[in-house]
Amino acid sequence: MLRFLLIWALLLAACARPAAAQKYNVPLGAAPAGFAWQALPEIKAAMPLPAGWYFKTAGEKGAPTYYLTQEEMGESEEFQTGLSLQVVRKAKAKTGRPAADYAELLMMRTGFGPSQKQLEKTATVEGAFYKRTVRYRDAPPEADPRVVYQLALANAKTDTLYLLTFESPEKDWAAAWKLGEAMVSGWVLDAKQ
Repeated sequence: MLRFLLIWALLLAACARPAAAQKYNVPLGAAPAGFAWQALPEIKAAMPLPAGWYFKTAGEKGAPTYYLTQEEMGESEEFQTGLSLQVVRKAKAKTGRPAADYAELLMMRTGFGPSQKQLEKTATVEGAFYKRTVRYRDAPPEADPRVVYQLALANAKTDTLYLLTFESPEKDWAAAWKLGEAMVSGWVLDAKQ
């Protein structure tokens, strides 16, 4: 049994490396094979959207939430596999903390719930951008286990926080993360936002 768990953990770790850094201020070229560019005009950004996936915008002006999901979402905004991106401009005015500090605070709490097990955590700084990531397994008693990758990206210059979450059922994670990693690493963002 212990050998099985060790092999399972190694396989999961091999399938879930952290996504590469985002791209800033670069022109959009051709989308990766199997993807199309999805414009996120309010934040002057674009993200690769897998063929056959759905896109939805919600939230209020100045604080949009974007959803790029494998399943079409209804009014409940629930999905099994996909990505959500929340944007908070003027973070200090809304949260009482500058975007970089708030990103750190959010990620300190992530993956430590009663049904959660943190699998990976990283922190980097690239110029004005503070990047924090956490990947964790969530196995609540009333639902199937999920793997969740969260990225908090803070632009210290503009005091803007981007909170990106990619998730899927654990049984589908390896295949889903291949798409998710391409979406996260292919995200193009205007650094002035």
